[in-house]
Amino acid sequence: MTNLSWKEVDKITAELINKIKTSGFKPDYLVGITVGGLIPLGMLAKSMDMNTVVTVSANSYKGQKRGNLNIAYLPSIDLTGKKVLLIDEIAGSGETLRQISQILLKQYKVSELKTAVFVISKDECKFLPDFHIVETTEWVVFPWEKRKPTK
Repeated sequence: MTNLSWKEVDKITAELINKIKTSGFKPDYLVGITVGGLIPLGMLAKSMDMNTVVTVSANSYKGQKRGNLNIAYLPSIDLTGKKVLLIDEIAGSGETLRQISQILLKQYKVSELKTAVFVISKDECKFLPDFHIVETTEWVVFPWEKRKPTK
């Protein structure tokens, strides 16, 4: 298990912003996957000086056990022709990112979509995000999480 500190998260955020800027991608909207992606969404939005921010509520975990993706909320906003950066804190299998990406491309008809996370699960991630910083095989606990989830 890896416990990240706020200082480490600040460093990861700065590195992620640098990667996004260096790529030349300039999103019109930031879309965060709740609940885990809320804090990364806020940190990236503030760092990128963006206020066009929306959320999607989706989850595929109960504790540390992965299940089917449950989508609880999709925004009622017109993103047709917009460039979107989809944000989450971690890509375990990458399945949540993959499915939400497909929804944004097909249903919302975004013109360009990129994905960003702080961490990927090196051994399990099948859908690699466009931007990430940390690669690990361990369970990651972020500073905004109280403890390791129960099984």
